[in-house]
Amino acid sequence: MRVVLLLLFLSTSNAFGQVAQYQKDFNKINEGLMLTLGSYAVSNFTISGAGYFLCEDESTKRFHEMNVMWNTVNLGLAVPGYLKARKNAGNYSVNEMRAQQRKTEKIFLINTGLDVGYMAAGYYMRSDAENRGDQEALFRGYGSSLMFQGGFLFAFDLVAYSIHHSHFKRDFDHLGKNVSIYPMGGGIGLTVKLD
Repeated sequence: MRVVLLLLFLSTSNAFGQVAQYQKDFNKINEGLMLTLGSYAVSNFTISGAGYFLCEDESTKRFHEMNVMWNTVNLGLAVPGYLKARKNAGNYSVNEMRAQQRKTEKIFLINTGLDVGYMAAGYYMRSDAENRGDQEALFRGYGSSLMFQGGFLFAFDLVAYSIHHSHFKRDFDHLGKNVSIYPMGGGIGLTVKLD
């Protein structure tokens, strides 16, 4: 009985270590993604901040103006997302990690759909700009910015989903599968995989 309990303890310790390593990798992926989004936002602040003050064309000025506003939101998402990924210690169970993984994938997929909406709204604004009278430059510039920012975010969210989904498919299946306890006859059966 002691041997069985020792094997069970060693195997479950190994399974918990695997979940912790998976969560660590999951968090590293999120750190990298949020650094990418934050870097993109900061570069937009720099380029469009300068562009706003240097350009003379009103629609181009509005394009840069919207880029700066849009990337205020991007930076507002990237910083807390990065800090959360850095802080997350790695103490999820297999089921909690699976739920977190699914939630993250779902968020990126929903965002991908929203990004299509941003691009469509930008296209509509640009197409309708000539009908807006004294707001033509605003609609043209904001519309172009929405298409540009929506395009970037579409690619970003799709790549982020793909990275997380690949990580899940590649590394998650073996978690917690080292130990199986199941009913057998008048008692229980125990299977321990020793890697």
